Amino acid sequence: MKHFLCAVTAVLCLVAAHGASAHEFWIEPEAHRVAPDDNIRAALRVGQDFKGSEFPFLESRFKRFTVTGPAGTYDVEGTLGDRPAANVPPQGEGLHILAYHSSVDTLTFRKMEKFLNYVTYEGNEWALEAHRAAGMPETGFKEEYSRNAKALVQVGAVQPGEGDRALGLPIELIAQAHPAEVSVGDTMPVQLLWQGAPLAGQRINIFTKGTSGPPPHVVTDAQGRAEVPLTEAGRYMLNAVHMFERDGAGDVFWESYWASLTFAVE
Repeated sequence: MKHFLCAVTAVLCLVAAHGASAHEFWIEPEAHRVAPDDNIRAALRVGQDFKGSEFPFLESRFKRFTVTGPAGTYDVEGTLGDRPAANVPPQGEGLHILAYHSSVDTLTFRKMEKFLNYVTYEGNEWALEAHRAAGMPETGFKEEYSRNAKALVQVGAVQPGEGDRALGLPIELIAQAHPAEVSVGDTMPVQLLWQGAPLAGQRINIFTKGTSGPPPHVVTDAQGRAEVPLTEAGRYMLNAVHMFERDGAGDVFWESYWASLTFAVE
């Protein structure tokens, strides 16, 4: 029991540390292509520039953690502290979509500079103007946020007509081409949905594994669509943040929903 309680404490401390400093949150499969007789293993990661620490399986920290494949959708099951967080058998050959919807967390901005850097990085500069125009406090204000991550894993051969799809997450990035059917030099068409409807005018930051520096980005059109340039082979992570004002109850003046999508291009 003592060892179990120590493990629980370590996990909760890790969660708290990540919540205080994190930017992107994503699902990172060990491989985006696996054999039909192999498990799908994927880590939850939190950090910046497609580099980050591994986040363990902790059921109290999510509202939904699923895999959708040829036979439907089922829950990812695990034990407290499991790493990787997902280690599940596939449903046969075909595209499998991992999806994660986190519980709500709260972040306190103790310096206005951090809020400025955050909204600028995510393409939400309008929020700074709105914050000051509404006379919101410059320090000690809070934001509530939740994460909505997806990852695409191909099991065995590509099946006719398969592809990513809307799974009903509050905010969701959807790949509108199969990663196996695009190549370097092409674009990946994507759509961003908020509560099931297209989200227009939202920046999507583009990360490639092993690349550092300010990420390139695209902006969604009136249908929530954008074309993501595929400049190199490897792993991609897309990230978008939708935010809006709150009433200031309990010092919470902002609410945000984060979407990420990971896939690989050969």
